[in-house]
Amino acid sequence: MKRFFVLSLVSIISMAMFSQSAESNIISLSAFKVQYFSDYAKSYVEKEINQWQQKDEFEKLADWQQRVNETTRNQKIRQLTAQCEKQYIDKYSAKVKPNVTLGQYDAENEVFLLTDSKFGNMLVSVPIAEGRNFKQGWATAKFTPKYFIENDVLALKSLDIYMPSLNKHYTYSNQASLKYELAQVDYNFNPIDIAPASTQSGAKGQQTISEKKISVGKSKVDLQIPQTSASNKNTFAVIIANEEYKSVSAVPFALNDGRVFAKYCQRTLGIPATNIKLCENATYNDLRLAVAWLKNVCEKYEGEASVIFYYAGHGIPDEADKSAYLLPVDGDGRYVATGYKLDELYQKLGNMPAKSITVLLDACFSGSNRDGKMLADARGVVVKAKPGMPQGNTVVLSAAQGSETALPYEQEGHGMFTYYMLLKLQETQGDITLSDLSNYVIKEVGRKTAVSDKPQTPSVVAATAVQNSWQHWKLR
Repeated sequence: MKRFFVLSLVSIISMAMFSQSAESNIISLSAFKVQYFSDYAKSYVEKEINQWQQKDEFEKLADWQQRVNETTRNQKIRQLTAQCEKQYIDKYSAKVKPNVTLGQYDAENEVFLLTDSKFGNMLVSVPIAEGRNFKQGWATAKFTPKYFIENDVLALKSLDIYMPSLNKHYTYSNQASLKYELAQVDYNFNPIDIAPASTQSGAKGQQTISEKKISVGKSKVDLQIPQTSASNKNTFAVIIANEEYKSVSAVPFALNDGRVFAKYCQRTLGIPATNIKLCENATYNDLRLAVAWLKNVCEKYEGEASVIFYYAGHGIPDEADKSAYLLPVDGDGRYVATGYKLDELYQKLGNMPAKSITVLLDACFSGSNRDGKMLADARGVVVKAKPGMPQGNTVVLSAAQGSETALPYEQEGHGMFTYYMLLKLQETQGDITLSDLSNYVIKEVGRKTAVSDKPQTPSVVAATAVQNSWQHWKLR
């Protein structure tokens, strides 16, 4: 009986490590001086694109317009970015050769636990009949790694292990939980330069000279993200970015909101990549799992963890009792039962044994979307939803109040609330109290929207337990 318990415990430990492997097999930039891929690719791609998109002196305008347009430019960007991806992997993989140590064998699951000093834990399937010889021949093993880009840095895709003594190959693969997504590169191209086109008109031979300029690029908050050397290892962030809904209209820029805020969390606030859960277009179950992950982390850290919960997406009100709900992408704006009740979220967060919990909501709960139209066609008027009351050690900074709409800032490619929050984090390099941050966002969003017919007033609400202390909290 005792022997069975030991084997089962080894299995549990191994499986727990396996569940973390997808996030632990990402290289640490600080330890090995590896650039972010987006930083590496940006200057090269911008230089090449800016040169390619110039109109040649001997090129007709019609030919230039056919050669350089949104479609062809995007194709060129993808081509150049793919070249950079290969160069990046070749350059940095040469600096991070595998340094793999052999751990204990789990006979129940027939797997070896391997550990790499740079990429963390890996599990490799080895039949039990070959396990002893595999271990004895470990000193002669030959490794062939394959890399890819994940979370904007170098990650281990697979590791081929050749054992000469057995004349056999064994493989660690990250495919089971692999999410291959090319890093988002923040390009900021120069305007397309078109040489002046002249035409003759009128009896006097008068020249008409015209210029056409097309500007492309992104907000400065996307491009100039401060980097800190500080390590904020006890802070954990869940970032929900819901843009593409199945049954209701999209939320403009919500994905960009979440992606850029995730970069600020990592680069500016010093939160390790493994402590950040970026959930794009989250379903109802995705939301519940993200909250469950936070609960588990807080319990394991026994009151030493700090939490950031960020949401960009739709919110809806219950017309009956005016309560507010977050709307998952598989939800329907007509039915609150398909949403995640805000009071339930506050209750779950408030019950977590965390040092501090900061909730940032770029959403409104009036029943309208970012462009001011009704989320559900059946609803003819906006609803003044109840904001809900945070519990425990929780503070909530919301984008809008009552029947207001959380507006987009189209020129900047963000929600209005998120843009000013990022701008202040950029200006202060993340070294700012929550009180100063909230005051700035409330003031600037209010000013920006005051001149329109759609005022937006962010608000901050603290749980009773932290009424006199939250003002001094910092995200970093």
